[in-house]
Amino acid sequence: MRNTKRKKSSGNHIVILAIVTILAVLAVAAGMFYAFGRSDKDVLDNKDSQEKKEISLLDESIEAQRVLDNILLRKSNWQLIEREHGENDVRVTGANTSVKIAQRQLAVGIPASTDLQAAGSWLQEKAVAAGLINISGSESKYKDWPAYKVEIGLAVKAGSGKKQFVTDTVYFFHNSNLHGEDKDVKEVSKEQTKPESKRYSGKLAIIIDDCGYDMSSVRTLLNTGLPFNFAVLPYKTYSSDVLEMIKSAGRVAMLHLPMEPMDRSAMSEGSSTICTDMSKEKILSLTRKAVNSLPGVSGVNNHQGSKATADAATMMTVLQELKNQGLFFVDSRTSSKSVARDKAVAMGVPTARNDIFLDNSSDVQAIRKQIYKAMEMAEKNGSAVAICHARPNTAKAWNMYADEIKNSGITIVPITELLY
Repeated sequence: MRNTKRKKSSGNHIVILAIVTILAVLAVAAGMFYAFGRSDKDVLDNKDSQEKKEISLLDESIEAQRVLDNILLRKSNWQLIEREHGENDVRVTGANTSVKIAQRQLAVGIPASTDLQAAGSWLQEKAVAAGLINISGSESKYKDWPAYKVEIGLAVKAGSGKKQFVTDTVYFFHNSNLHGEDKDVKEVSKEQTKPESKRYSGKLAIIIDDCGYDMSSVRTLLNTGLPFNFAVLPYKTYSSDVLEMIKSAGRVAMLHLPMEPMDRSAMSEGSSTICTDMSKEKILSLTRKAVNSLPGVSGVNNHQGSKATADAATMMTVLQELKNQGLFFVDSRTSSKSVARDKAVAMGVPTARNDIFLDNSSDVQAIRKQIYKAMEMAEKNGSAVAICHARPNTAKAWNMYADEIKNSGITIVPITELLY
């Protein structure tokens, strides 16, 4: 009988512990919502003022650091060392504003059996799930030891977009005194992630298609610092928002013009799609309306369009409107039978043509391999154009390998440098 009571008492303790854990998680979530979701501070609202303004993000950044601590403390076999911490004033580019924010550096010792980059990726994933922002990850040094550096932070309002600020710089290094296998930290293949030793030459233009479905992937791609070109689908929920983000960042914004694919039942954009059986007036009207829906675009490329780009009459009508508006056209080359580039050249419309798609697979390592294929093309021919999409894993791939690509010797350029 006593044994039964003990078991029941033990069960009650487990239930209580579970409730406490759930409440703690809810408290963190509530804190994150309060600190980030309700913030109406705009770091660009002083850009036209002569008087310097200071915005405090101390409460938000301290809360972000507390959330990150809770994530790291889940690991009983990791050693957390706080190297530096303090309040810093960060100047905001494009505004007469400085932001007061709590920033710190952490060093995290992990078992030698745990891959450094895998540990960093684990932290990035958990931080994003908790409402923080993954800003960067790259190979580094802690003292004289190999390390992997991760920057975690928060994002606040900046005009029509967001601006990110680093709250924590975390260095992962191997501590041979620590033991225990990290079963939830997936090993990253050394063969897949080792930096390429070859130095590349040539110019490579990257077009990011399908912008407008959400803002997160576009924001991640903009934050790599690489001069991507962004093709925005018209009439999507976030089409106008991402357009403003792209233009504010000084990147080339394009219209991703819906055009008829070979299989008409596969059309993704419905009645806004330009089809080969439409009248010239209808094609002109749809093209003009789509361009006007995204004011400030510099050029156009086709969304789908394997049938439309192979039809000379359809392309000549579209190109005539683009010429009238002073826009360039890039042939996405969704069909080997496309006449789009040749017609553009004949009509005097600045043009270029896609050489390779980078993300037919959503696997990050497969995307990385395609990027290097595009770099090989650029080196062989002097230049190349590549297309990928505003998708989470594509953004993740560029974010993970941005520094590696920047140091490869290849020159990433705006598409406007490769038009002919």
